[in-house]
Amino acid sequence: MNQIEYCMICGNLNLENTKICDCGSKNFVFGYNFTYTNKTVKCNCGNDEFIMTFHLNNNPIYTKNYQCTKCKNIIGMQTYYKSPYLDE
Repeated sequence: MNQIEYCMICGNLNLENTKICDCGSKNFVFGYNFTYTNKTVKCNCGNDEFIMTFHLNNNPIYTKNYQCTKCKNIIGMQTYYKSPYLDE
């Protein structure tokens, strides 16, 4: 089973795991056993309610994990960015 990843702006699959979608977005939702339509994450169990369980700001990637409140499936959201507070 392969992990799936969708752009959170246009909703397209990110099949090549790029950091920037063709639409210009740097925001992605990823994981297993979920769908992403109309800017809404829905777990395959039918639930669309999640709680945040983890977040990590690891420049240039900001990651948050969410857990389905019904079946406990985990999905993640990532934003690629360059922090203005860190020198290269």
